[in-house]
Amino acid sequence: MLDRLFDDVMSGVARPSFGGVGPRLTYSPAIDVRANADEIVLVCDVPGLKREDLQVTLEAGTLTIKGQRRYDGGDKDQVWLSRSYGAFEKSFALPDHIEAENVSADLADGVLTVRVPKKPQAKPRRIEIGAGAGHKQLGERKE
Repeated sequence: MLDRLFDDVMSGVARPSFGGVGPRLTYSPAIDVRANADEIVLVCDVPGLKREDLQVTLEAGTLTIKGQRRYDGGDKDQVWLSRSYGAFEKSFALPDHIEAENVSADLADGVLTVRVPKKPQAKPRRIEIGAGAGHKQLGERKE
């Protein structure tokens, strides 16, 4: 009867029978990456994870987000799992023009937000050309 209830609720989803062993679902959170002139922002959905479940590192121009969603049930429980569990790791190559020392990460309401500020782009400037009266020409000898 319980199997029939699951069939009704989860129709179209391949699954083992209740309490059976099936393929494990690997946890891979959704991540959006946005960029504008000032920063790169990574937004990662990690519902149920705490700060201690996550790690954000920046090394050699690569930003890495690691984490783990743990299953809190017992080994002898009969379960129907449609949520995924386990460790994940995602890495992103960053451009050279970032301010690595100012990267920040915040976790709120199950969303991890990583902000990577960009260095200000050098703006072209006009260089005045002197009249040459007080300047020596190339190849001119000093006497």
